[in-house]
Amino acid sequence: MLKDCLDIFEQILKQEGDKLITDYHVPADGTYIIVDICDDGFKMREPFDIKLDKNSDKALETGDIDYNKAKMYDYYSKLVDMNKPMDTTKTIHSNNYLSFFIKKENIKNKLSDKIIDDFYNILKEPMKKYQSNKKSRDVYKMTEDEIGKVDEELLESIRSWIKGNIFKLNINTNKDYLKIFFRFEDEDKTIELYKKESKRYLIPNIYNKNEYNEIIDNKLFGFPNDNLGLNGKKPYLDNKTRKIKIPYLIDNEEVFLQKKFFDYLSGCAARKKYNIYIDNDEQKSKTRNTINQLENGKMLEKHDFTGIYLRIQKGKNLEIIDYDIISNYKYNLKKAFYYKSYIDIDLNFSKGENVEFYSKYYDKKDIQELLHEVYFSKFLKGNYFTDANEIKFNDNVKKRNLLMCRNSIFNWLYKGYFNDIEAVLNKATLEILKDSVVKGFNISAIHQFNLRWSFIEYFKGENKMADFLNGVKVNLKEKINYKSEQNEKLDTIENDMEYFFAVGQTAYYLLTLSKSSNKNQSLINPFLNAKNDEVIKTILMRLYKNYNYSMSLNNKFKKLYSMVLGYRPESKIDQDILLAGFLSNNLVYEKDEKKGDA
Repeated sequence: MLKDCLDIFEQILKQEGDKLITDYHVPADGTYIIVDICDDGFKMREPFDIKLDKNSDKALETGDIDYNKAKMYDYYSKLVDMNKPMDTTKTIHSNNYLSFFIKKENIKNKLSDKIIDDFYNILKEPMKKYQSNKKSRDVYKMTEDEIGKVDEELLESIRSWIKGNIFKLNINTNKDYLKIFFRFEDEDKTIELYKKESKRYLIPNIYNKNEYNEIIDNKLFGFPNDNLGLNGKKPYLDNKTRKIKIPYLIDNEEVFLQKKFFDYLSGCAARKKYNIYIDNDEQKSKTRNTINQLENGKMLEKHDFTGIYLRIQKGKNLEIIDYDIISNYKYNLKKAFYYKSYIDIDLNFSKGENVEFYSKYYDKKDIQELLHEVYFSKFLKGNYFTDANEIKFNDNVKKRNLLMCRNSIFNWLYKGYFNDIEAVLNKATLEILKDSVVKGFNISAIHQFNLRWSFIEYFKGENKMADFLNGVKVNLKEKINYKSEQNEKLDTIENDMEYFFAVGQTAYYLLTLSKSSNKNQSLINPFLNAKNDEVIKTILMRLYKNYNYSMSLNNKFKKLYSMVLGYRPESKIDQDILLAGFLSNNLVYEKDEKKGDA
């Protein structure tokens, strides 16, 4: 998996260089100082602050220095991790003599001339750091043979400046970093020196442990530090069947490439871009590969895709928590989705910022917006991968169904997989719809019913529900408004579906007769949970006895109630049709029409 990603990343890196990584690098919050190295000494520029805006992917900076340059200096000066410092006291956090990183609170509380001297002494003669371990010593010797020795004169002048100024700087006392960078007037010279000194640090520290390193044909191989740990507490990771027990070894070139890849992903995660699409389309790769980084809820708009998908998250270290190979993903739907109004509703109801209800939709972004707003109270887009305990959702029914179906929804909308989306949505949308009805949120419930049946007919390729409901309403309306002697057919319900719709209408009417100021619509629950028709009729009779004092003059209801009691369905209870009857305009309350208008 990682090898496939690295192959593509390497091609892009060759095209764009390290700028690909440094553009996404996010420096830690703190005060930054640039010190110019001049012919006649050092000149300190005005300090500036960098602070990451927690609500966006942007770092807010002030001052007169180019922010992108500061990002590059910072990137080449950072430690692999805090277990591999150049300062043994872990007070100074930079990896080379051109930069000086320290937590502000440690300047007065911990930093001393001795710590500063020890830090620069190690940087001046790095072999001292690796002297006790033969493999580490050999690795550093190879490094020094490749890049040369340290510029001791420049190091000593920087040491003197730090010791003479670090305790005098007038900076704020926030609990963040102070970072000092030294630079030449020639920017190319500056960057090359930062890269060189970064390499001096990285080669002996980039692998998990130098004890695992092997030199084969004068080439260094080792166990990488990214994505997998290895130590004495994890013996199960050893490969017991080989002479070399390390799971896998990679050479110096690949380990640097892998580090850059994870640095790039870390920058994406820091900017809240957790969905990574690495384009591997054979036709496109002849010209240019691309990587798309997207925030939660964002998708590849107006873009088809073939390649590798990664879901990343930033914890203590960068983690890849999902990986998939996607073939021929289509942003546009295979066929238009039509959000239909099966049950009439006032369309002046709030439609949300991005969704216009009851229209045709052609892409997956709009489908996500519908699900996000209609069923999940805007909790879907940001919680595809959120730990269940961290989702602050007070509605337990919606939360349970979100957890049940979010993976299937994500796979459909973001990867193009249809495997189980129909079945999962069918179950979840019915549960959420029923819960809305029980809680008395009828407006929301009607939207949910309409969207539910729009999905059902979209997946099945049918268009029957609208005609069915219209036919049932016309038939029932005719039956409860006309005298029975006019037509024998008007005395009875004709089929099971008409019956369940009539049950919904009857239940709604009876529940509206309650004189309680709190009309508890949870009384609909027994109808929705009934296992057979006998239970339904028992519940209706109980409600009828409770409220029959209010209906002595209502002949339309008497006719409806009589037809319901006189019918015996053969099929199991259809909750959808019962809910449709409950949510539709109640025929008993509709005004009588003149016979000539029938």
